[in-house]
Amino acid sequence: MAPGGNGKSGACSRRRDGVNLFVCSLLQPGAAIRKEDVQRVRRYETIFILRPDSGDPQIKEVIKRYEGIISAGSGEMIETEEWGSRELAYKIKGERRGFYVRLDYVSPGPVMNEVERNLRISDLVLRYLSVLVDDNADVAKAREELEARNRRMAEAKAAQEARMAALAASREEKVEDAPEEIMEAAAEEIAGPEGGGQSD
Repeated sequence: MAPGGNGKSGACSRRRDGVNLFVCSLLQPGAAIRKEDVQRVRRYETIFILRPDSGDPQIKEVIKRYEGIISAGSGEMIETEEWGSRELAYKIKGERRGFYVRLDYVSPGPVMNEVERNLRISDLVLRYLSVLVDDNADVAKAREELEARNRRMAEAKAAQEARMAALAASREEKVEDAPEEIMEAAAEEIAGPEGGGQSD
């Protein structure tokens, strides 16, 4: 029964204590609320640490498994990063090193719970942490941000390489322009003392 008590969907009004109360429904007559319309899509970041003795094929298989859980639950992967093997700050389950993996994805809340449940029961996983990045995520916007970040990183790397090349070229020019006496002194300095023995 619709709010207002008349049995019809749509705008209804009711009078209570001399005040007109308006109760509105956005549904058309006969429409139903679908579950997928109500569920919000959120952006999560999950980082987990795998045992260091896991081989490369096993690591790839574990990552594909969690990506599959996300996509099966109507989630969408934004980025997967393998940070590689790193030293741990303290021993976890007897291990001093671990292989770090970061998953960035958009999904409903129950999908993240399922990913964490699978991480919890896996023997290969030493530790994991999931963080809510955005409560109301837009996949296209997240991908644009990722592409912009990757572009900025590539530009910064190219600029750094250009600076290093320019510095190396300027050093070579200085060495070529140096007088012969300086070059000979540098060669003697590199060769060491003439006696061949070291002085204490």
